[in-house]
Amino acid sequence: MATCSLSAALLSPLTLSNASSIPTKHEFSAPSLVNLRRTLSPSHTLWNNSNFTTFAAPEALETVPESFQMAPKQKIRIKLRSYWVPLIEDSCKQIMDAARTTNAKTMGPVPLPTKKRIYCVLKSPHVHKDARFHFEIRTHQRLIDILYPTAQTIDSLMQLDLPAGVDVEVKL
Repeated sequence: MATCSLSAALLSPLTLSNASSIPTKHEFSAPSLVNLRRTLSPSHTLWNNSNFTTFAAPEALETVPESFQMAPKQKIRIKLRSYWVPLIEDSCKQIMDAARTTNAKTMGPVPLPTKKRIYCVLKSPHVHKDARFHFEIRTHQRLIDILYPTAQTIDSLMQLDLPAGVDVEVKL
């Protein structure tokens, strides 16, 4: 079993000077792990009962862009649910336009899996017990993230008039 952290994947393009001095305890079949083992020095690896764990070197973290190192301090996550696709698409467009006019960074709308609820009903309550109607309700979902919201962004979102057929869930 091989375990590798994300910081090790960032190290793979780097080549270190003492790569030939790495002990080879096991041969891995995956080419990415072989290349990773060749590029790391012994001070960056920890071998323990055929598990391969890699820790990030401080110099590797300096090459990562700043946007990947920090998560946004505050974000608004909006989850929309509706039975009708045109309603949910129009609501997403209104929310995205309101957020973009206040210079907030937006991500989405991300279509989440549609939930289907199927109901089986007998056609006749007394005879023909094998004959049944099948009805289904599809719940369409979208996810929108607003990063770095300002007070103007929140005010513009509060003033939106969304259709009655759309369920809105907001998380801060």
